[in-house]
Amino acid sequence: MTQRLGVDSYSLRSQGWDAFDFLAYAARIGLDNVHFSERRNLASLDRSYLESLKRRADELGLALEIGLGSFDKYAASFAADLGSGEQQLGTYVEAAAVVGSPIVRCFLGTQVDRNGPVPFKQHLEECVRVLRAVAPACRKHGVKIAVENHGGVDLLARELRWLIEEVGPDTVGACLDTGNPAYGGEDPVLSAELLAEYAVSTHVRDTAVWETEDGAMAQWTVLGQGNVDLKRILAILAEKAPHCPVDLEIITGVAPAAVPYLRPDSGFWSLYPDMLARDFARFVALAKDGTRRGLGPRQQVVMQRGAAQPPAGWVEQQLRDFETSVAFAKQELGLGQRGRTG
Repeated sequence: MTQRLGVDSYSLRSQGWDAFDFLAYAARIGLDNVHFSERRNLASLDRSYLESLKRRADELGLALEIGLGSFDKYAASFAADLGSGEQQLGTYVEAAAVVGSPIVRCFLGTQVDRNGPVPFKQHLEECVRVLRAVAPACRKHGVKIAVENHGGVDLLARELRWLIEEVGPDTVGACLDTGNPAYGGEDPVLSAELLAEYAVSTHVRDTAVWETEDGAMAQWTVLGQGNVDLKRILAILAEKAPHCPVDLEIITGVAPAAVPYLRPDSGFWSLYPDMLARDFARFVALAKDGTRRGLGPRQQVVMQRGAAQPPAGWVEQQLRDFETSVAFAKQELGLGQRGRTG
């Protein structure tokens, strides 16, 4: 079965589009799925608005997924003004039922929460509590919570797998992100091996990883320009989660990130003190592979953190890089159902 191809709205976050613009665009370029990963993508949670969005998606032959941000009240990015974690997820489970989304995507936080003022174990306990609290609503509406390995990376694959199994895979699954693991010293193929069994959604992108004096560097790229084994990841998904869409989250225009595992004072190992040696060895091999291939910083228009406005060419690059990635996904990876006859 050909895997469905979709867009994660974050890929095109600077285009100024509303939800209906995203639907029109996805249909125009021949996608199967639209994954609205942010609250701001939906103008309202009123039933009439959600029903109109569902009608339009049906008219265009598109499937929908929706999501929000952190559900962990201890995370730096948690929006407490929007209610408790269970209130926010519960509201979105109901919205998902209206628009026909089988999932609600969300996350714990980001890498910074692993070494923040609240012990990481407490973050995990809060996640378990919230997910158990919304489990009855998930069962009622037939919706799963899709927890992402997010933020470069908040949860390693073994940790996210533990969380899913602790709460129960009947109501919780994984939103498998292939870009975040490398920023935490994890080979994305390993992430897929551990999480594909529970994958209910994805954020797929490529990453260039190469060696440095302090360890490694990683930078997100257009599909096919990094050294992540995307074909292997997709084969694992096809076997373990054949109905899971492949939603492209193409994030270019950001500077490379250091993974300084050879520098004792870097703090890297305080972030991931329990990472298994055999898992980390696979990331080291990935970095060596990048060096062998001659990978290094990508030539991109880069937006600096905290910048009020993107630099000239950044918005255009975002659209161009996404469409280049879609072409690669269709032509080189064989993704997408729309327009296929076999």
